[in-house]
Amino acid sequence: ALVGGMFGVGGPMLCVPLLVALGVPVLPALAAAQAQSVVIAGVGTAGYAAAGAVDWPLAAVVGVPELAGVVLGWMIARAVPARALTGALVVSLLTLAPYVALHG
Repeated sequence: ALVGGMFGVGGPMLCVPLLVALGVPVLPALAAAQAQSVVIAGVGTAGYAAAGAVDWPLAAVVGVPELAGVVLGWMIARAVPARALTGALVVSLLTLAPYVALHG
């Protein structure tokens, strides 16, 4: 949560693999992470907005396509077998981990 508040990343990226490793099926793990994201983003947004740091037009330009991507991702996640979803999660994390480690 601390990393999420500071940089806007971390929560779900760390939560999903941990939950899956603990035996939670991948779809409920993804759903829990998304719920966690809403809380983290809401609190972070409120803090940045209170400081006058949110560029609302930019947020809309980025946010509207992102919402479409989230809906599409949710539909795909529900349609594919859990094993394929877990494989996609592993590939995504292994692909992103070096970038996040090097560039924060």
